[in-house]
Formats: sequence, structure tokens, C-alpha cells
Amino acid sequence: MTTTFLAQAIGILLFIVGLSLASERKMVMGIFKELFKYRVLTYIWGLITLVISVIMILQHNIWSGTTELAVTILGWYLFLEALVYVFLPQKYLSIFLKWLQKKFVYYSLAAVFLLVGAYFFSYGFIFN
Repeated sequence: MTTTFLAQAIGILLFIVGLSLASERKMVMGIFKELFKYRVLTYIWGLITLVISVIMILQHNIWSGTTELAVTILGWYLFLEALVYVFLPQKYLSIFLKWLQKKFVYYSLAAVFLLVGAYFFSYGFIFN
């Protein structure tokens, strides 16, 4: 997979997720509550994230260039996040949910998704 393709896909995905986070807080928090309520859901989510991250790592493990490096770091971050969802006990996952319920934290996360999505989108579609 090329950096341009991954930047396009990641950019669209993160920007849409960022928009939904920013505009639908009540719905998204309900989804997170359900996700963390049932261990089987967090486990399956972790496995799905693990598959995606391993594909990203195996296909795009480039440690030079700005956007190339950003895609690689995102792949490794997703890998570590997947391990957390698969192995971390439920009580620790609920700590994350409590932290996420703070409005400042929640909307900061939404802003990060929007900004990172815009960066990848602009690289994939405009500047490349």
C-alpha cells in the first residue's frame, strides 16, 4: 500500500470520525459505554484493530519522510491500542471511559481526529 493511498483512506476516516465525535457526543458516549460494558465487544474490537494494524505495519513500515513516518506511527499506535483492548482487564478500560466523559478531554480528542484527518486528507488528495 502506498503512503498516498493510506493517507487518503486515513484522512477520510479520521475526519468523518472527528465530525461525528464533535456533533454527536451523547450518541458516541453511549456507544463507548456499551463497548466497555461487555468484555466480548472490547475483545472483538481489539481483534479487528489488531488485524488492521498488522496489515498497516507489514505493508507500510517506513521510518523516513514526514507523512510516511506519521502513517507508520499510526499503524504501531493502533497495534498497541489493539493489545490493550485484547489483554487489559475490564476495570482498567472503565477508567478510560470515566476520563473520556470529561467534556474537555472528549472535545480535545474530537479536535485531534479532525486535525489529523485533515492533515492526511490534504497530503493524500491535495499536496501529492
